[in-house]
Amino acid sequence: METDLPLVLAVDDEPSNLFLLERILNKNHRVISVHSGQEALDMMAKMPFELVLLDIMMPRMTGLQTLEHIRNNPETANIPVILISALSDGEDISRGLELGANDYIAKPIDIDVTMARVRTQVALRQHQNEREHLIAELQAAQELKDRFLQIASHDLKGPLMNMRMVMSLIRPSMKDIPDGETIIEMADSSLDLMHSLIKDFLDSAAMQNGAIKLHIDPVPLESFIARVVAENEPNATRKNIALDISNITGMVLADAKRFHQVVGNLVSNAIKYSPSDTTVRIWTESDGSNITIYIADEGPGIPAAEQGKLFTQFGKLTPRPTGGESSTGLGLWIVKQLVNLQGGEVGFLSPTEGGSTFWVRMPVA
Repeated sequence: METDLPLVLAVDDEPSNLFLLERILNKNHRVISVHSGQEALDMMAKMPFELVLLDIMMPRMTGLQTLEHIRNNPETANIPVILISALSDGEDISRGLELGANDYIAKPIDIDVTMARVRTQVALRQHQNEREHLIAELQAAQELKDRFLQIASHDLKGPLMNMRMVMSLIRPSMKDIPDGETIIEMADSSLDLMHSLIKDFLDSAAMQNGAIKLHIDPVPLESFIARVVAENEPNATRKNIALDISNITGMVLADAKRFHQVVGNLVSNAIKYSPSDTTVRIWTESDGSNITIYIADEGPGIPAAEQGKLFTQFGKLTPRPTGGESSTGLGLWIVKQLVNLQGGEVGFLSPTEGGSTFWVRMPVA
C-alpha cells in the first residue's frame, strides 16, 4: 500500500530542485515538499518523517540553521538528514556533518547516487525504529515483571508471618506426636525458603530500578561481626559447625543495614555449603586504606569451570547445600551489587588446601 512507503521531507527554495527530487523518489517513497526551513520544522512537528533532504543555501533560515533546530528537538533529533549542496560549498558540508547531518548529496544531483543514499538512510532509520520499539517493549515487560514481583512479594509477607505464628503455637503440642518435630522442621524449612525468595526478589527488583537508598557511616567491625555470627549460630549448631572468629578490628565506611546483609549472606553461605563437623573461619586484614573481611569454609569448593558464574544472577553452581538448605541463585549477585554501591569490592579465593574463601574489601572509616 502507498501509505506503507517511507515518508520523506524535501526542503529547497528552488521549485525545480523539488520537482526533480519528487520525480526521483516518488516511485518508492511518499514525498512532501516545502520551500523553507521554517516550513520544514512546522511539517516535522505534524508528521513522522523517516528522512529529510535539506538544501543548505536557503534565504531567511539556512539549511544549517534548520539542521540545528532539528537536532536540538528531542522529537526530531534522531531523524536522518541528507544535506544538498553544491560541490563548492565544502565548508558548509563539513559544518553540517559536525552538526549531525547523516550524509550529503552534491549538485547537480546524480539520480543513482541520490537513490542509493536515500535507500541507505531510510533503511537505517527503519532498523532504528524497530530497535527502539523492541527496547520499549522489553522495558515495559521488565517494569510489569518487577511490579508484579513487588506486589506478590508484599502480599505474601502477611500470610508468612501468620504461618510462623501458627507454627510457634502448635510446636509444643507436636512433641507428643510421632515424627512431630520432623514435621515442624520441614514446615520451618519451607517458610525459610519462601521468606528467602521474597527477600531476594525484592532486593533484585530494587537494585535494577535504582531504588536502593544508602546511608554511609562508620561501622565498628568487632561488634558488627559478633552480631552476624550470633544470628547464624543456630544454623551452625544444627550442623555441628564451629564459627572461629579472630583478629576482627577496625571500622569501615558502609551502610550498616546493607553491609549486614552482605556479610550475613556470605557467612550463611559458608555454613550452608559446609559439611557437618567442620569450621568456618572469619577474620580481617587491613592495608591502611581498606579492611578486608574473609569468610573461609571447608566445603567442596567451586569447580574452576564454574567460577565465572559466581556473583551472576541465578548463577546456580554444581555444589549444593549440605543440609538440604534452599538457594535462589540470587544471593551472591545481590552481594556484589550492594558492595559495589557502597564503594567496596568482593571476590573469591580457591585455597590449595580446599574449601572456599570469600572476601569483602571496604574503605577504612
